[in-house]
Amino acid sequence: MKQARRHYKDIPFWENRARQKLLTHFRSLVKTYFANSTLNMVSGVYNEKPEATDAKIAINLIIKNAYAIISHAGIKTYTASTPSVSVRGRGKNMNLILNIFNLGRNDIEPDIAIDYIDRAIAVYKSNRASSLVRVINPFFWLSVALKYQKQPVTVKKNQ
Repeated sequence: MKQARRHYKDIPFWENRARQKLLTHFRSLVKTYFANSTLNMVSGVYNEKPEATDAKIAINLIIKNAYAIISHAGIKTYTASTPSVSVRGRGKNMNLILNIFNLGRNDIEPDIAIDYIDRAIAVYKSNRASSLVRVINPFFWLSVALKYQKQPVTVKKNQ
């Protein structure tokens, strides 16, 4: 699946289904990773079993696309991290999806990130019927064609 570029209300049925499938797979990988890793409370790093390592590799391959799909569902995945008391640090905004492997360092439970993934899946599931209607609506396809025509064309000159 190529990078998601359109809002969930602007996609046909098959793209809606593909996004749901990718997010469900992503959720499963995240659950597998955290079920097979333990947090070292001193360093904030996860000790990984082989299953977690395999899941981490798979997560890294699709994380950018999963984040784009979640964003196009209108789900904001940022949260404020807890400041470090020992070094008088300040809290910062943190993207829970793109920083999924750094949650332990910021005292954030993995279930919070999984909740955001679940919300995005719910958005796509609730829009399933509408995405099917869009496929048979000629005005939808007309708007797709008009948007495609508005895209700028760049031509490179040979020097």
